[in-house]
Amino acid sequence: MVLDGTHSQFEIYEAIDVAIIVMEVGKDGLPRYVMTNSAAREISGLSREAYLGKTPKELFGGVIGDRALALQLGVIEAAEETSYEITIPRVQNTRYLRTTMKPVFDAAGTLTHLVGTIADITSARELDMALELAKIARDKAEEANRAKERFLANMSHEIRTPMNGILGMCELMLETELDEQQQQFAATVHSSAEDLLKIINDILDFSTIQAEKIDLHLAPFSLHGLVQGVGDLLWANAAFKGVELHTQIPEDVPDSFVGDAGKLRQILLNLVGNAIKFTERGQVELSLSYHPDDPGFPIRLAVADSGAGIDESRLESVFSAFVKVDSTATREVEGTGLGLAITQALVERMGGQVEVSSQIDVGSTFTVHLNLPRSTASEVVPLRRGARSDGQAKAASPAKPAPQQDYETLKRMRILVAEDNKTNQLVVKKMLGSTGAALHFASDGQQALETYKQGGWDLILMDLAMPVLGGLEATRLIREYEKKSQNPECRIVALTANAQPSDAKKCFAAGMNGFLTKPFRKADLLSQLRA
Repeated sequence: MVLDGTHSQFEIYEAIDVAIIVMEVGKDGLPRYVMTNSAAREISGLSREAYLGKTPKELFGGVIGDRALALQLGVIEAAEETSYEITIPRVQNTRYLRTTMKPVFDAAGTLTHLVGTIADITSARELDMALELAKIARDKAEEANRAKERFLANMSHEIRTPMNGILGMCELMLETELDEQQQQFAATVHSSAEDLLKIINDILDFSTIQAEKIDLHLAPFSLHGLVQGVGDLLWANAAFKGVELHTQIPEDVPDSFVGDAGKLRQILLNLVGNAIKFTERGQVELSLSYHPDDPGFPIRLAVADSGAGIDESRLESVFSAFVKVDSTATREVEGTGLGLAITQALVERMGGQVEVSSQIDVGSTFTVHLNLPRSTASEVVPLRRGARSDGQAKAASPAKPAPQQDYETLKRMRILVAEDNKTNQLVVKKMLGSTGAALHFASDGQQALETYKQGGWDLILMDLAMPVLGGLEATRLIREYEKKSQNPECRIVALTANAQPSDAKKCFAAGMNGFLTKPFRKADLLSQLRA
């Protein structure tokens, strides 16, 4: 580009909205301002006269002047178009400028001038910084959530391990001959431990919901069986309070559907359990109805109680976290206040709705509206009592000692138990002692691996967190050994205090066949032997 220096060109620059500067390169090699248009002067706030004949260092001084001069000298040395940014600190707001400088040569090819355009990129830079700050804040929040999840998982594991000893031994004690007072003491310990376990489960479930990590495990299931099972499970709790619990399942309601039976069961357990908790006398009814004329939500599950009721002013908040639905000033009800928040989140994850109606001194009704596809499968997958959708076992207070089972088929079994905790070893030993099965205990994963290689095992019960070698890695090595030695695959069941759904996925990915969470019931443990 050749600049002839006529005033007409400068006048053209003056009329342009883009900020333009023209600098002349002197014999000393330094660039000096010879022209600035009004757009450039508006950015700097300086007059035309202030610019003329000065270098950036002379005009601005300080760090800004030094940097601007150094950048322009770089353009002269490179003799090519260059863009750079300059930050201008101000008391109220910092400005960010992007300058593009282009060298101008005369007819002889000598670099005589620099022509530059200046763009105020403050808004864009502030947006970039805001986005970066938001990203940093998001990363910190995500790390805080991960830390919280790790903490909850660790605390859950540390609590579940001794809880398995408490609940397991209580269940075994309740199967022995006890006098009335001993029976009451043991049942109270068992019930209190289960209350604590319920709190742990609620906190873990709520953490999963907050992290939006609710996974649905869809399979055909019996809706009739699920509803009846919830009633059977909580009947003893209601009877203990002197409350009648009824289930209504009309014969014309379809039975087979596809959905996450475990989570639906959890929803009903929460609602019916709450209804029993807040009902001092009268009844609780769990009813199922089907409305084919409602294409949106044909399935309705209603839980009605004759309890104290909820004040109308509090109905909107009953599904909020940490809000308890107790409507009286003197009545204190135990719990985290998370049950209904979890229930609503699970229902909405299934694409449904849950609503509540209530009247003080009359009672409350919670209704779940769902639209689940009908199942065409000839057989539906039964949901074991005590089984959660992620394979976890949830202990239930025994109304009476478990009946003796026919253990003839179990007497021939050889079971390897990989468990480092002596108390949990004792629980398994006592729970399975009456079966006649041969039990061998390994205190770490490496011992379990070496013992397995001796052969002849029908089942392995595998803890996850063990010294020397963990249960997941031990399982992988066992599966590799089976392939190399062409041995048939031995059934491996996780017996662990790791209770997150992700833990179950890791176990199955490692090659395990079952997943049982501590604390477990004797019936759930026996069911793994028969699987």
